[in-house]
Amino acid sequence: MNPGLSSAGLARRTTPGLLALLALAYVVAVTGVLVFRRQVVTPDYLLVLFVPIAILSGRLVGFVRDWVPLVALLFAWEAMRGFAGTTGFAVYSGTWQLEESLFGGRLPTVVLQQLARQHGWATWLDPAATIVYFVHFPAALVFALMLWLVDRGVFLQYMLTLVAMSFAAFVVFLLLPTAPPWWAAYHGEFTGLDRIFDHTLVSRLDGLYASLSPNPVAAIPSLHAAYPFLGFLALRRVWPRGAWAALAWAALVWFAIVYLGEHYVIDAAIGIVWAAGFWWLIQKLLVPRLHVLQTAAGLTSTHGGDDARGGGAPPRDRQGVRASGSLALPGQVGTGRPGPSRAPQEGG
Repeated sequence: MNPGLSSAGLARRTTPGLLALLALAYVVAVTGVLVFRRQVVTPDYLLVLFVPIAILSGRLVGFVRDWVPLVALLFAWEAMRGFAGTTGFAVYSGTWQLEESLFGGRLPTVVLQQLARQHGWATWLDPAATIVYFVHFPAALVFALMLWLVDRGVFLQYMLTLVAMSFAAFVVFLLLPTAPPWWAAYHGEFTGLDRIFDHTLVSRLDGLYASLSPNPVAAIPSLHAAYPFLGFLALRRVWPRGAWAALAWAALVWFAIVYLGEHYVIDAAIGIVWAAGFWWLIQKLLVPRLHVLQTAAGLTSTHGGDDARGGGAPPRDRQGVRASGSLALPGQVGTGRPGPSRAPQEGG
């Protein structure tokens, strides 16, 4: 085989930033096809989709080592979520009263839905918001893939934070179940809210939706709000200007969850603080103490193949991406170009 056509040869000729952009385009295209066919993109399916990208990067062994344990933990958390809603703890459903007091006696969800129907936006906004709602978790894993391709250290920081805040949220769901807007409206606590999922989800997806979100009283903290904001916090470490696109995506998710009646604005705000708090804790408590997490600072990692240390962008490449804010990193992966022993590190 021509060595230039092997995965290692391609990895040597491809920058991590270019691979990240190719990976983003590839996953978005496949996800778009699945959404068009009215199929939910699940994490296990995404993991399979990521394998060709790992092969192209020349880091298949590192992919298995880095991803399988973390995704297994996320699946364990997913399986546990249903248990939190069956413990018999009283459900708190009064968030809507605090929300009304903060917004002049009106609920943002009801106001947004009324505006959409008055102006004829609901015909496209309802399905669009539904798609955004379901894509939020696949998007979190796509962010993780981009980080893994560019900087393994930041990837590990991101995934560790994601897993930690998810399991901590499970404890909150277990001890203090809180009702979303649609639940409170369904039980007659206020009127004017439409459960949009009742007419945007086709019947063959109803059972799958129940399996993906088995706990209907897990509104606070909103992980739908927390996950995309965590993506923004992590991506700005390696892509300062481009990370604003992640924040725009986060804002879109926040709008969707409120418009659909799946969360209050208060839920979303707590979710954002939840993500920021756990990111800060990981940065302050674990990153200085765990060597593997410090590769983001250019201390140990190399890129361009599987080795004992894993892989991240070379120090010079990471320095360039932070300086320019572009994922099109200077230099080629695996060229052996000299670089500083310690690249500058952005604050989290």
